[in-house]
Formats: sequence, structure tokens, C-alpha cells
Amino acid sequence: MHGVRATIKHFSIIYSNDYSGHAIIVSKKVAKKAITRHRIKRRVRAILRNIDVSGGCIIFARTGADILDYKNMDSEIKELITRVKQST
Repeated sequence: MHGVRATIKHFSIIYSNDYSGHAIIVSKKVAKKAITRHRIKRRVRAILRNIDVSGGCIIFARTGADILDYKNMDSEIKELITRVKQST
């Protein structure tokens, strides 16, 4: 997927207006247990439901994302979305 890339401390994103939908990728390097990986994905999906994401995006969790609470995760994802939308 080609698009605008942005990175913040715990997340990275690729955003494009050419696609629709989103994907969340959490590797075993970020969280060893499947329960933790799924928790991160559920939280990111809940955050994306509350944000107007008109294009398609792929969000990658980075090291340390497993210890974030919902509030901090929400602020980081929103900051990433605003960064990439400004760049497009």
C-alpha cells in the first residue's frame, strides 16, 4: 500500500485516500501473548470508530504499546491521524 507514513512513540501508520477500511498489525515482538495483542487491536478499533477516517490506513503497534492505557492510546492515534491527513 502506497501512502503517507507517520510514526509516533508507540504506533506507526500508512494512510491513503485511494483505499478504504483499516488494518491493525500487532506483532509478537510488541506483545508475546495473544490476549494482549487482541486487546491492543480492540482498543485501536474502538478509537477508529470515533474518528472520521475517510481513507484507508494500516496501523502498526510498536514496542511499548502493550502498557498504554486507553486514554494515552487514544491521544496517540488521534495525533497520528491528524498528521497524515495534514500531509495529504
